[in-house]
Amino acid sequence: MKIARNMLGVVAAVAFVGPLAAQQAAPRSPSAVVEEFMRATADSNLTRMSELWGSAKGSARQTGRPKDYQKRVVIMNAYLRGVSAHALSEVDASNRNERIVTTELTNGVCRVTIPITTVRTKGGWIVKNFDLSQAAQANGPCEGARRGGNPSR
Repeated sequence: MKIARNMLGVVAAVAFVGPLAAQQAAPRSPSAVVEEFMRATADSNLTRMSELWGSAKGSARQTGRPKDYQKRVVIMNAYLRGVSAHALSEVDASNRNERIVTTELTNGVCRVTIPITTVRTKGGWIVKNFDLSQAAQANGPCEGARRGGNPSR
């Protein structure tokens, strides 16, 4: 039994690092990918986060870009663990294959609204960019009234 548990830990670690694990399809809408990415973040599902974040060339997990993507995914997870997301609206970005999803992030009564840029890839929509320091405010101390993108409690 102890060997089986140790082996399960090794398999889980290799699944995140190894390129051979099956990749799930990207969501079909910008709002859906934002909510799924944040759900994976809240659940500490680093593999799924790397499948849902990247560039127009594809997910970080698929392309291996940026080179330090695994480190970046761990950092995003650390800042956003436990945050839930609700996509509020979508607008076209300057590039026709990009959409900006206005998203409300919450943790308890703390809320922050941020823009998240998504991009269409051959496999579907993925998260391209967002301001991590602004998003992390959902996990910070929230005081005072809600103003714009500022969190409140």
